[in-house]
Amino acid sequence: MGERNKKILLELLQKPGNNICADCSSDNPEWASSNIGVFICVNCSGIHRMLGTHVSRVKSCRLDQWADDAVQMMCESGNDAVNAILERYIPVYYKKPSPSDPQVYKEHFIHAKYDRKEFETMGGTAHYETGTKTGKLWKRGKEDKQFKPRKFVLNTEEGTLKYYIKDDAKEPKQTIPLASLSATLAPEKINHPNGLQFAFKTDNLTRQIYVYADEGKDTGDWYITLRASAFNILRKTYPGIDTDVIMDRLNSHQGKEGWMMKTGPKHTEAYRRRWFTLEKRKLLYFANPLDAYPKGEIYLGSGTDGFMVRDGLPAGQNEQGFGITITTPERDYLLCCEDQEEQRSWIGEIKNIMTKPLTSQDTADLQDYKLTYQHRRKSTIRNNLTNPTGWR
Repeated sequence: MGERNKKILLELLQKPGNNICADCSSDNPEWASSNIGVFICVNCSGIHRMLGTHVSRVKSCRLDQWADDAVQMMCESGNDAVNAILERYIPVYYKKPSPSDPQVYKEHFIHAKYDRKEFETMGGTAHYETGTKTGKLWKRGKEDKQFKPRKFVLNTEEGTLKYYIKDDAKEPKQTIPLASLSATLAPEKINHPNGLQFAFKTDNLTRQIYVYADEGKDTGDWYITLRASAFNILRKTYPGIDTDVIMDRLNSHQGKEGWMMKTGPKHTEAYRRRWFTLEKRKLLYFANPLDAYPKGEIYLGSGTDGFMVRDGLPAGQNEQGFGITITTPERDYLLCCEDQEEQRSWIGEIKNIMTKPLTSQDTADLQDYKLTYQHRRKSTIRNNLTNPTGWR
């Protein structure tokens, strides 16, 4: 009887829909929730156990003994059928977890899906769309590098996210425009499981803020609420814009990150190690990963406008590893990776951006970048006259 049930389960796992995790889409799941009727990966099975057996009973499809009625439940249910009910009203701005998403986000989604049942009925996610939110987040100081509690206040009507040094402070320490704000889950980067990173424009520069919440649910709530606010602001600012374009922008807020070597604009300066981050259509580079401001920005426009990327460096350049040349209308940027796999990965990511046409907001960002570039270029020239080791 046990072998027969095991054979049935393994056959069910081969069916379309069941061959990926019901919650994060990981390939080849081998676990299941026997009372809900879904197949899940080993990582999500651990989160299901956190829900308690009154919500989800987790079993291994290969190692555990299955009763006939439990196997029949799996035959009658399955991932597609259950998700059609429990994920019916997932909002377009609510990104379903992927295998690479942080644990805190997977936990938030699974609790929302099975425990709170936020996506089963219309209006279950309305609390993310109120346009207001107030709460405490621990923010990393720009100067002292210490995390301290700050009150954050979201107001979509004003189009702002403000934070205050003290709860009773009358004036905010900083007012962040939602139109340029992006939020990214960043537990590994700030070394905290509930970490978030905010990026926004201030004085034509990209500012980074690093925060974390005491509870994982708060991190998820802030992240999704900010995505909902950004989605609605973009739709209001650009009437008629396609939903796919908005989602592409929301999901491109922060991409690949990592160390590369970079030389200066004359291509004769010494190569320096910089932390690079893809932020929408910009490649930012920092002296350190948690710096508040980048050392510089490279706008990645469309290939039809003279932007391109290739492997290798110009003739006569001594490669510090595996070279990358990014060509823009203003100048060539010469970068080097430690290994060829990283080189190919960076080139692939950058090419993918350059092949996409510019949206109306991208065009506005490009004009801002050009003005900022000219201002920064003049400042750099003046700085280099007195400080030869200035920005590079």
